[in-house]
Amino acid sequence: MQKNKARWAWQDLTVLLLRLLWSTAVIILMYQDKPDFPLLLVLPAVLLGGVVPSWVGRNFTTRYVLLEFILAGGIALALAYYFGLTRLFLPAVLMLAFHTRGKAHFYTLPLTLLLFSLSAGPAIQAGLSHPLIWQSLSDGLFVYAAGYGLQVGAKSINGIRQKLALVNEQYAILEQYSSQIERMTLLEERYRMAREVHDTIGHSYTSIILGLETLRPYVAAQEGEHKLQGVLELARKGLDDVRLQVHQMDPLEEPVTLDRALMQIAGQFESNTGVALSFRTMGEPYAVIKQAKHTLSRSLQEALTNASRHGQASAIRVVLQYDPAQLMLQIQDNGKGTAQLRYGFGLTGMKERLAALQGKLYIDSQENDGTLVTCIIPNQAQEGERRIDILLADDQPLVRESLRLLLGEEKDFRLRTAASGKQALEQCAAEQPDIVLMDIHMPEMDGLEATRQLKEKWPEVRVIIITTFEEITYAAEALRLGAEGYLLKTLHPKELAATIRLIYGGGTMISQEVAQQLFQDQQLEAPLNPYDLTERELEVLQELTEGLRNKQIAQKLHLSEGTVRNYISAIYLKLQVGDRDEAVEKSRKEQLVQQPRIY
Repeated sequence: MQKNKARWAWQDLTVLLLRLLWSTAVIILMYQDKPDFPLLLVLPAVLLGGVVPSWVGRNFTTRYVLLEFILAGGIALALAYYFGLTRLFLPAVLMLAFHTRGKAHFYTLPLTLLLFSLSAGPAIQAGLSHPLIWQSLSDGLFVYAAGYGLQVGAKSINGIRQKLALVNEQYAILEQYSSQIERMTLLEERYRMAREVHDTIGHSYTSIILGLETLRPYVAAQEGEHKLQGVLELARKGLDDVRLQVHQMDPLEEPVTLDRALMQIAGQFESNTGVALSFRTMGEPYAVIKQAKHTLSRSLQEALTNASRHGQASAIRVVLQYDPAQLMLQIQDNGKGTAQLRYGFGLTGMKERLAALQGKLYIDSQENDGTLVTCIIPNQAQEGERRIDILLADDQPLVRESLRLLLGEEKDFRLRTAASGKQALEQCAAEQPDIVLMDIHMPEMDGLEATRQLKEKWPEVRVIIITTFEEITYAAEALRLGAEGYLLKTLHPKELAATIRLIYGGGTMISQEVAQQLFQDQQLEAPLNPYDLTERELEVLQELTEGLRNKQIAQKLHLSEGTVRNYISAIYLKLQVGDRDEAVEKSRKEQLVQQPRIY
């Protein structure tokens, strides 16, 4: 038997009030026509028979039906046979039809009509030939149908209210998610500016300092030595000033740790959605590289959004565990879960972000038992137990020495240098390194040819092309030859160190600038879409693949939300898909638009 979980909804109170008014009006009219029964006894008895079943048993269908039959039906029969007050069970028929659920109608309806017919009083003794019996049956059936109609209407209204509440909840989630994305975008831009300042001015200062240091043996006079020392101090002070400004701009250097950043995201989500959320940190916190912090922040946002929007969770537990070897973020909810998990755009993007850092995504979801999302990222910033043997091949002495100086600060790095591709091969033959940082333009043998020969002879040696050139042909050729990475020399030293550890552990990495040109080049070579999508429809589909919602797409393309919905409907029709996730998945597989980049 179904349990009626609604507790005194306004629809229930309205029907109950209608029953009481109906019963009161009928008894008063009967008393006016035939004042030969005790009104002060009959009226409270009838009203009590209507209130008690609703008060005591309405949350349980079986109990309610039994109370109506016993109490209200018994009072109606007693009044019919003792005082001649017939058909007083009719308001109860309305209530029974309104509160009965599911298959219970199959026995409630005939029993209700039978009891209502019996409440016709002595007329029942005449059998089915008496017209009052047939009128009672028809009236009872009509009122029962009316009560059932009220039930259907009330359920529809409740469904609409629940959908509106869900829409408001999702809107709050999207607002919170949008603000988080905006904040992360601003932080990324600040980081880019900080990196540009460091990698241009800071690198120049470093080269100047190294160059001046090489002049010491050639300065014999004490006055010259004194002036050289002054210039060096001035250069070092300028470098310190640049680093100070970079630290103020770079979000990596902010005092906000990873756990505090995630707590802020969780706190804003809880305040905006009302979902109960607990956050716990385990282990001793340590600094993490920007990519890991950014990836876990986006993963937490996506997991929280899915838990509330799809899982309809009312409580979420977040655990961040610092382990010397890895970071682990777990998000567990009490939502409805699913036995058949499907990776949409959000989960796919999360998995790709983690994979770019050699991380893993694990999802355990059971029907009506919630979902557990686990994100694991190796701690690339930690100096490993095993020393990484690195060979740096670059023909420019200042650049070579600058990189050797900067990377030499990492205790788990052992560096050797080569001035050409030929020297790099000779050193590899003498002692194979773990990683080769290879410049492209070098005398005797360039970096690409050296990479080709190196991969043919020692395929286990990992090669990272590190150069000042962004030409797409160099990047494509280097990757074709087997290089595991293609980076620009403007990369932040700490990011370069983390990338070396990442590639040493089996990963790959391409700098954002080079990757962007690769994607643009692939986009230019991509064939025309076979679905006859218009230019505007392609623009909307592009924004869908970027994870934007209708409101954000409308703002970005300067359209109304209604127009965006029309374009999306047309896209679904042309692609022959049923929803947003299917459209994004098909776009990704068939490369209909430029795909979003994960770094």
